[in-house]
Amino acid sequence: MGLTLARVPPRLDGEVKEGLLKLVDDAVAGGWAHTRACDTLGVSDVRVHRWRKRRREIGTLEDRAPGGNPVHRLLAWEAEQILELIKTWGPVDRTHRKLAHRGSYLGIVYVSPSTVLRVAETAEVVLPGEAARPHRPAPTLPEIPWEPNRIWIWDAERHEALLNRAVMKGHRLRSLAGAW
Repeated sequence: MGLTLARVPPRLDGEVKEGLLKLVDDAVAGGWAHTRACDTLGVSDVRVHRWRKRRREIGTLEDRAPGGNPVHRLLAWEAEQILELIKTWGPVDRTHRKLAHRGSYLGIVYVSPSTVLRVAETAEVVLPGEAARPHRPAPTLPEIPWEPNRIWIWDAERHEALLNRAVMKGHRLRSLAGAW
């Protein structure tokens, strides 16, 4: 059955679960306590009871496929509406962010910008993107030769208004310290 002395892994095939249940039943029939048999086999008592309940209600111990059927998934009509929105408003809005907002403004589809982008990528639709903006040239510094004891850049401002007085809240705006 593939069992070792280690703990039972989280996922098991149905036939391994059946074998463990048979071993627990045989041990209980031989006079062992249910919890002692489970501890010896390395499986929790609660897990064995869940397996028994599932076999009784469903009839099988095989695990269902992962994933399920999420209620928050994107529906087919929503994907179609997003593609129609891209086709109609793509040249105007140009980005997935603006298209998502346009869809909600018009009441067509209420989705996030990342969903619009994901649907566009899935359908291999290329959005025009943002218009290119001209880059400002980087400011060039004048050539300054290095000499000892020379300050290259001096940028200081005096904020005398901030230093004129210190005011404490709750003292009716009276000065606590005077100007210098």
